[in-house]
Amino acid sequence: MPEASSRRLGLPDLAWLLPAAALVLLALAPTTLRAQLWLSGVLLAVLAACHFVGRRARTLRAQSLWRLTVIGACAILSLRYMHWRATESMPLQFGLAAMACGLLLFLAEAYGFVNMLLGFMINSEPFHRRSLPLPPDPASLPTVDVFIPTYNEDVAVLRPTVIAATQLRYPADKLRVWVLDDGGTAQKLADPDPARAAAARERAEALKALAARFGAGYLTRERNLHAKAGNLNAALAHTRGELILVLDCDHIPTDDILQRTVGFFLADEKLFVLQTPHNFVSPDPLERNLDTHHDSPAENELFYDVMQPGLDFWGTSFFCGSAALLRRRVIDELGGISGRTITEDAETTLDALSLGWKAAYYNRPMVSGLQPETFSGFIVQRVRWGQGMWQIFLLKNPWRQPRLRLVQRILYTNFAFYWGFAPARLIMLLAPPTYLIFGVNLCDTTAEQLLAYAGPALLGSIASTQFIYGRVRWPFVSQLYEIVQSFHVLRGLVEVVRRPTAPSFKVTPKGETLHADFVSALSRPFYVLLALTLAAVLMGLQRWEAEPWNHGAIAFVMFWALLDMLLLMGVLGITFERRQLRNEPRAPHEEAAVLRSGRRHLPARTVDASSTGLGLQLAPRAGGFGGLAVGDTVEVELPDRQASLRATVLGLRPRGDGSLGVGLRYEFEFLAQERLAVALAFGSSDDLVANNRRRHAGRSVLRSVGALVRHALVHGVDHLLHLRAQWLRRRQEKRSVTG
Repeated sequence: MPEASSRRLGLPDLAWLLPAAALVLLALAPTTLRAQLWLSGVLLAVLAACHFVGRRARTLRAQSLWRLTVIGACAILSLRYMHWRATESMPLQFGLAAMACGLLLFLAEAYGFVNMLLGFMINSEPFHRRSLPLPPDPASLPTVDVFIPTYNEDVAVLRPTVIAATQLRYPADKLRVWVLDDGGTAQKLADPDPARAAAARERAEALKALAARFGAGYLTRERNLHAKAGNLNAALAHTRGELILVLDCDHIPTDDILQRTVGFFLADEKLFVLQTPHNFVSPDPLERNLDTHHDSPAENELFYDVMQPGLDFWGTSFFCGSAALLRRRVIDELGGISGRTITEDAETTLDALSLGWKAAYYNRPMVSGLQPETFSGFIVQRVRWGQGMWQIFLLKNPWRQPRLRLVQRILYTNFAFYWGFAPARLIMLLAPPTYLIFGVNLCDTTAEQLLAYAGPALLGSIASTQFIYGRVRWPFVSQLYEIVQSFHVLRGLVEVVRRPTAPSFKVTPKGETLHADFVSALSRPFYVLLALTLAAVLMGLQRWEAEPWNHGAIAFVMFWALLDMLLLMGVLGITFERRQLRNEPRAPHEEAAVLRSGRRHLPARTVDASSTGLGLQLAPRAGGFGGLAVGDTVEVELPDRQASLRATVLGLRPRGDGSLGVGLRYEFEFLAQERLAVALAFGSSDDLVANNRRRHAGRSVLRSVGALVRHALVHGVDHLLHLRAQWLRRRQEKRSVTG
């Protein structure tokens, strides 16, 4: 491991507590309201300077200084706000209901405050590793097994992953690829239902043929025990690789993934896992249904581009189930991949850290994966993550594990604590209706106090979020993600608390197609929340007229309720599933090409690519493109690769600049052409890095407010109009039957 990492991780764990303690003492110093306003103004001015100057810093030292300044200023503002909330604003004189509801609101705010501080801790000094070159002698390289576990996914989803895995740039005698088929177990093949058994046999034969065609091995087992962990452990008994590259069946690797990762294991004999980012080329339901996929950073980039480098500084990055390299000797020492919880990846990392092994993170996208296509699939995935992290805390409490450093215990606690956003979000959504409709006072305060304490804390939170996360997460997007998960995640967490071992592993659906627009059945709780919030706004208008002495409080809570309405309408937009027939997305790609049709040779550039097709843009041509038609068979020459691919024209799209967009579907004649198609679309990590950077421009708070309003008025209203059309259709059908 690099020396810089060793020096940083060797710092005493308590060193960071000293400045934190000083910060707390400063934040809790008593002041007058006037002094609080002056202090808030100074700190907000510091944050503004950091935003306009600090983000342009070029050296790591300067970036670190500005980042710590932002963290310190925001922490002081938030600490002073929380101290005021706890000591001066609790509604103790308004009755038992006000005390109970006020306490719940305070606890939700306290959760957000602690979560923010933990985020500051994680991101105080992100660590960015550089790849370590491999030794020139191939004989000194370790052997590698590539595991591709699969359960019920379509063979078409696995195909490009298997193809890419079998053409990694690594000595052939040191590499073996394995398809681990948990859908072809003896248990599945002997299913009492003849149809299910026949489907399992057909799929197993197709996977065996796929593996044989491209030079991979095929493994299955007797029974489907312990889900993915059991599948991996069964494969360990039949393989001997010193390192194991784990790839989800839809995670297509770039050809340099081993060249860039194996060196870390040669440099540090104590390294157990090296995780790399999960990079997705398809939109998740929020991105697809709100049509943000091509404009905004992917949701996972906040975790993989910001949080994981921060965790790596503290030695607490962890195995995320795929796109990671593991040392087999450690797994053997552990007795296999851990399977007591449904998040076997993070659990296994905790077990390895407890034995004194190390985890590391290398921040370079080197897989192209698929997101869940439907909202229900998205929720299955997120509930599993939340339940698994709570299981780890309840069943393998990090505070009871040996050999963990204090920071590692805190951060493993945070992995479970993060999912507390579910009840916290619901409490925050219910607060405005509780006050405006039912008249329950949740806070004993004045407009001046809100201006002095709440306003600066809110502005400080926005400023720090923009500074630290703004490149990969735009304002209000996190709120949409958390609200849309909140109700369903909360139900999952309650199940874990009641019976920690009860949740079972549920595979995330992949490769689905949506043949028509429809409203997700999981959207129903949000109708109730939206109706309550709308009623709160209407009641607020009535109370505004009736209570002129209370305009300040009513205006503040009505503003809060209106923002919640926009967010809830955006959530309805997310749960309105849009028609999607293509189940294999195309990745952006650009290189020179020539389209050969008959005797014509048309200069072009590639636009996007998949393992089955290609998008081209033909350069403007004086004579036009007459004669080129849908259904034509053409040749695509790739001069840089000295290769060509045969294809059929699927679509033609004239452009305003005189160029022509052409959609093609490959017609493979040889195995080498299939390999070329996968390499073209997904083989270069340089392409993945460039594609992600294109969407990292950031967005101002004002523009984000405009985007939120657009999501609410366009996509949210579409959801409601679709419901109305369904109701009218059912009503008409009922009349037709009764008539």
